[in-house]
Amino acid sequence: MNENDIAQALGQRLQTLTDAPAIYWDNQNVPETQARPYLVVQMVPGQSPARISGGRVHTGFMQVTVVSDVGQFATYANETAANIAALFPYELTLPCGAGKLTITSDTQPGPGFRDGSDWRKIVQADYVAL
Repeated sequence: MNENDIAQALGQRLQTLTDAPAIYWDNQNVPETQARPYLVVQMVPGQSPARISGGRVHTGFMQVTVVSDVGQFATYANETAANIAALFPYELTLPCGAGKLTITSDTQPGPGFRDGSDWRKIVQADYVAL
């Protein structure tokens, strides 16, 4: 199992989001012409994988940022963030490469914040994969 397997397992689950806006992965630039709303995904692996009998343990989190227009009610960002969090409940287990990935905490939307002309709401899904 490697980072690609982890990104694929979590990314495939995220793509099941109903009525999802455009999704930009951590290796993609968001075009300046992209209308809001959209999602930005960043995979954040933990420290070097730990060794256990029979393999390695990978930890980290996936951060999904809902980007919407500032100056409007935050309803869309709040609802979308809640729907993303619902896709990754505590103890959800997904196939991942030759192993499995488990969500290790309650996935909850974080606070929203202004970033220039954008309103951003972050969701973080913590995982362990072995």
